[in-house]
Amino acid sequence: MTICYRTYSQSSKLVLLYLLVLISTNSFSQELNFGLQGGKCGGNQGVNYSTAGGTIEFRPKQAVFSVNTDPFLLFDSASKTTLFTESAYIKLIIGENKFRISPAFGGFVRSNKNAGWLIGLHVDYMIKNSLKIFAKGEIFADYYKTTAYSHFGTSETSKTMGLSVPVSLGIKYNLFNKK
Repeated sequence: MTICYRTYSQSSKLVLLYLLVLISTNSFSQELNFGLQGGKCGGNQGVNYSTAGGTIEFRPKQAVFSVNTDPFLLFDSASKTTLFTESAYIKLIIGENKFRISPAFGGFVRSNKNAGWLIGLHVDYMIKNSLKIFAKGEIFADYYKTTAYSHFGTSETSKTMGLSVPVSLGIKYNLFNKK
């Protein structure tokens, strides 16, 4: 077992860094939303996944865009596999605070080393001052390597693309709502 001892200087630097991040995000952020989501995901290989995960959205003051990340899990009940996906994207915010429609553009990586780009459409509806429900549909383009073997012992590796379409519903809470 390894024991980690932090010195007073290291601990004070960590506390200072934490406070700096907290103060700067509170000062420069109009919104910092945390939420949960779940849904279904279909693909061009005929696989149907269930999805569950979180969402984090950061929107600077007076901006018409937000920076987002959605860590989530894909569950395939047929093959009993679970796949972790981390996406990062930018949403263009169209609409008022009560009802917003937002196209999204970005990229993602998966735990099986697939990576690619995503586009989508998100709809947010504010229930209370700090609470929103949302629905989103996205298209993920996975790029991965496949190996084809011939009858003569040689192999050829090529890059393949597969599409998946997750549709999710969720709820978000705004930490910095001052109302």
